[in-house]
Amino acid sequence: MQIREATIGEKEKWNEFVRTNEAGSFLQSYEWGDFLAQVKDKVWRFVVEKDNEWLAVFFIYKQNMQLGQSVLYCPRGPVFLDKMTDSVAQIFSLIVKKINEIAKNENGLTFELDPLTNDQNWLKVFGEHRFEKTKLDMQPRHTLILDLRKEEEDLLNQMNQKTRYNIRLAQKKGVEIIADSSMYKEFYELLKKTMQRQKFIYFSQEYFKKLLKVPFARLYLVKFEGKIIAASIMVFWNDTATYLFGASDYKFRNIMAPHLLQWQAIKDAKAEGLWFYDFWGAAPPDSTGREANWAGFTKFKMGFSPNAEITEYIGTYEKVYQPVKLGLYRFIRKAFKA
Repeated sequence: MQIREATIGEKEKWNEFVRTNEAGSFLQSYEWGDFLAQVKDKVWRFVVEKDNEWLAVFFIYKQNMQLGQSVLYCPRGPVFLDKMTDSVAQIFSLIVKKINEIAKNENGLTFELDPLTNDQNWLKVFGEHRFEKTKLDMQPRHTLILDLRKEEEDLLNQMNQKTRYNIRLAQKKGVEIIADSSMYKEFYELLKKTMQRQKFIYFSQEYFKKLLKVPFARLYLVKFEGKIIAASIMVFWNDTATYLFGASDYKFRNIMAPHLLQWQAIKDAKAEGLWFYDFWGAAPPDSTGREANWAGFTKFKMGFSPNAEITEYIGTYEKVYQPVKLGLYRFIRKAFKA
């Protein structure tokens, strides 16, 4: 068994591996790695193999910090060959050894990862390598996933009555839905209004410009009376459509554009043969921490499937290499945001 860097010629094989194994996510696709290589400081892609058979793949990126330190992150990875359940611990040991080398060479403060699973056996493996649960999850730990393998009428009937009403209201108002990934500036202007209203900070306009060049990303916008009043960024990848970002103009809240926007994306995903629609974040009733603030948009999302169970993952874990410096960095960051 060995670990090595993947080559550009293995792009299709990489994507096929990620697509066909249960823990695969668009966040570990080759194209997403290409995107992150433009907005982060460095990206590595690795393959674990034995006798020319791929057992696991993962990519990580480096984000440089001040004073020469960096943090490392593996989004929704590693991805293991499904049948390798008995060898996960051995493979993971090999992966951690490689990460330790990179962390040493790159002056890493910490390495974080969040595999797409809720298998509690991972916790034992993490513990053996001194990984600990982070206070904040890098990706949503809980989410709502809609099953699209139903008739359109059944999808409508399972909605909350108010959600159906809002969809029809937006249709009656005569809004126009556009799918145009070149309109990233219009999206960002709308997002700035949303950020100011909800008091959070997302990425730069340049980030979204590059994101929307990813082949499987698309931008939906709602136009009403000549103005863009709502928008969302979707990812259509493998068998799942994912609602990645959303923005709306509060002045036009009575138009109910976000409801129709979601319904259009759901219909498009179903028409293209996708099986699932991931709302990308939803808080269970007993939420704490950051998720406790998600009640509003969780209610909005649950309106599309009120009786659906919320999917839970194990969340983000980290291996800390420089605890004192990492603690200082996080303290300063928290104080600055306050």
